[in-house]
Amino acid sequence: MTAFKQVKSLKGTVRVPSDKSISHRSFMFLSMAKGRGRIIDPLLSADTKATIAAMQAMGVTFEETVNGFVVTSQGYKDFKEPENVIDCMNSGTTARLLTGVYAPSGKYIVLTGDASLRRRPMDRVIIPLSQMGARFAARDNGRCLPLTIMPSKLHSADIIAETKSAQVKSAILLAGVQADGITTYTEKAVTRNHTEIMLSALGAKITTEGLKITVEGAAELNAIDIVVPGDFSSAAFFLGAALMFEGSELMLENVGLNPTRSGMLKVLDDMGVKYTIENERGGAEKLGDIIISSQSFSGCTVEGDIIPNIIDELPMIATLGLFADSPVTIRNAKELRVKESDRIAATLYNLNALGAETEEYEDGMKVYPIKNINTKAALKSFDDHRIAMVAIMLAKRFGGEITVDNIECVDVSFPTFMETFKSLED
Repeated sequence: MTAFKQVKSLKGTVRVPSDKSISHRSFMFLSMAKGRGRIIDPLLSADTKATIAAMQAMGVTFEETVNGFVVTSQGYKDFKEPENVIDCMNSGTTARLLTGVYAPSGKYIVLTGDASLRRRPMDRVIIPLSQMGARFAARDNGRCLPLTIMPSKLHSADIIAETKSAQVKSAILLAGVQADGITTYTEKAVTRNHTEIMLSALGAKITTEGLKITVEGAAELNAIDIVVPGDFSSAAFFLGAALMFEGSELMLENVGLNPTRSGMLKVLDDMGVKYTIENERGGAEKLGDIIISSQSFSGCTVEGDIIPNIIDELPMIATLGLFADSPVTIRNAKELRVKESDRIAATLYNLNALGAETEEYEDGMKVYPIKNINTKAALKSFDDHRIAMVAIMLAKRFGGEITVDNIECVDVSFPTFMETFKSLED
């Protein structure tokens, strides 16, 4: 258990870690492409290192440079069969996307992960990939890791989404780009589109019409250089911190502003929060600097099609209900139940431990402005990096004898979180 000294305000400039979603995809996609490509400023965390190791197991070479990696590959058509089980550690992105990468390879491959990942559902990718001819065997009646991918030849298919998930979409597109024919995937709602942007840049023929994405198979993917922007999901903690800590003034530099990722800014708009974006630049993956200060703000209801866009930010958004002028309500977010932890239950456990008034729903939660603080609360990380970061912020905000367990799990996405936060303490 770790206790923290109370912090009054935060001031300064934050450079958040590079985008985790784009880093994962950069390592995978350049491994699928033929030739040598550079990845500049990727995130190196426990999750993304699992992806690197997985691609090395397929015969891809990673040469570390000052600011990233040079990736050399013969392309997805010449992947080698791994000699051992591939450990995805705690990374759902690694496990689900790799299933799409590996299924068309004609190789025998086994994926596993840590205890948390082995509880998370894999049938959401197994079922649609099976419609394309993939063959799997998995624990818990075909639902969970460990997962065996059997050699098979995939064909194109028209897939209708069962869940609002960018990971599932990406798995289908990664399989479709390798299989003969034209594969379509129709989403339930728009989800992050990094996969479409990056595969297109590598030479794949992908088109998007509303919720329908089409990819031509048997594509020749060619290596390119990729620059990874700052992770909006990591920046979200400091957007929230500026509103939690009175007298705060923060600039968040080089944050990715892809509109399918930055939905929290729309939520802040709905709360009446004022912020500015400066130095906006870039092409398909825009980035810029966000400036935000402490201020009063209102609660709001967050629901509907924006939820997949902000799924990783929801614990932070819910926590802002403690500091708003009115409650924050989140609905249509049942997906939070099957993340690294049950993030609805985990978020409310910590808020309730502090003395907050909350309501729990199967698909969300409601958080009221806090009145009385339990300064002896024992908060839990639930071995979940995003829950841990919110808990640390709460402990620093309220002080007293509040503790948090297992803060080391923040390394999954933000290895320098503690040092970054401390540098801003006024």
